[in-house]
Amino acid sequence: MAGLISAITKRQILQMLRDPMMMRHVAAFHGRARIGNRDVVGFGINGEYTYIDRVDYPMPAIRFRENSAESKALREKEKGDWKKLTLDEKKLCTGTVSV
Repeated sequence: MAGLISAITKRQILQMLRDPMMMRHVAAFHGRARIGNRDVVGFGINGEYTYIDRVDYPMPAIRFRENSAESKALREKEKGDWKKLTLDEKKLCTGTVSV
């Protein structure tokens, strides 16, 4: 095994990484471009940036909705005192998952 690993040169590794199929695989694995304008808020299933509604895994890795001016303003309010929020704002604060 060690002989096989030492036989692979730096040049061969770089050549493999230039392969378009390999780059597509790397981009899919590190898929921040695929989630749009959403925040990563958790680890996710196997560390993937995906949103899946699952009963056995209730906390997805990304927010359900994309960021907007309203959601950014609401997140700033979340950082303050929750007693000052209205009931509707409190419901929106938990809107990171689909209901």
